[in-house]
Amino acid sequence: MLTAFFLEATFLGVMLFGWKRVPPWLHVFAAVAVAGGTAVSAFWILSANSWMQTPAGREVRDGVAYPVDWFAVIFNPSFFYRLPHMLTAAYLTTSLVILAVGARYLLAARHIDEGRTMLRMAIGMLAVLGPLQLLIGDQHGLNTLEHQPMKIAAVEAHWDGSKPGALVLFAWPDAKTETNLFEIAIPKAGSLILKHDPNGLFPGLKSVPPSDRPPLVPVFFAFRSMVGIGIIIIGLGLVGVWLWWRQTLFDARWYLQLAAHSWWLGFVAVISGWIVTESGRQPWVAYGILRTADAVSPVPGASVATTLGLFVLVYGVVFTMGIYYINRLIALGPQGRAAEPPHTGTPVRPLSAAIDAAREISSPQR
Repeated sequence: MLTAFFLEATFLGVMLFGWKRVPPWLHVFAAVAVAGGTAVSAFWILSANSWMQTPAGREVRDGVAYPVDWFAVIFNPSFFYRLPHMLTAAYLTTSLVILAVGARYLLAARHIDEGRTMLRMAIGMLAVLGPLQLLIGDQHGLNTLEHQPMKIAAVEAHWDGSKPGALVLFAWPDAKTETNLFEIAIPKAGSLILKHDPNGLFPGLKSVPPSDRPPLVPVFFAFRSMVGIGIIIIGLGLVGVWLWWRQTLFDARWYLQLAAHSWWLGFVAVISGWIVTESGRQPWVAYGILRTADAVSPVPGASVATTLGLFVLVYGVVFTMGIYYINRLIALGPQGRAAEPPHTGTPVRPLSAAIDAAREISSPQR
């Protein structure tokens, strides 16, 4: 993972600062290297985190988990669902940013050709990956139900496992009364989605003691935020394809206005998904092996608070500078070779150009 990180960081610098300093082929290679390095990083990060969700290939001796099968550790039961789910989410997030930038160019009547290309590329990705993410998410949910039923119970605010689960559209899960306040739900739809049977049963929150339940409110609302944004993303992609097919995509200002303000949606969806994943795993650090309460390090609270504060400060500065620089690049628009029209005449040979320049210099002044 460290190698992948250095690969990303090195070639990201070439991408951002080498536009006019390196040949076009090297700039393209840098972009591919950054994408590859990011995917490798995601592979190992998701493998480690998935093991915490569904620990496999280990044995516990004296309260310590020891690996006995590294293949099973790396490719644990939830890894094959969580990796494509996260990668697809990242690609959708990137596509939304490209869609928004392209739409802003068209609305401002700047960089028209580049803006149209960005819109086509982004809408193509959204139209393909949006519905695909829906299918991946469904399979991921079924896998989570098998291995982490309390996470799904918290997501669905499902209390009584002896009854089919409703699809709760909105509610306020109340842990004290073990009920949902202000509930708006579709009866049996939760069972239909999770068990593919409207009368199917799955464990409810009451099936375990309160100490074994995840925090309900953040998990419940973060999941709905993620799913709601996912539906919007699919809609943006499919409507964009429809406008593209009708040859009105670049003239539909209402769509361009929506697209221009959609850049943030993917980031919120990704963060919401991670809240569901990590908060829904509680009260476990390694699910079923080590509780969070037992994993607390003997470090003074003041030291933890200071370290956390420094992390927030440093990363806040870094992210602010990064966002500022990226916004400057967007405002500046394509420059150099990307903005030059394609050369359709006879290619200029460097030797011929040098000879012509020498003749001009040596010719008498008129």
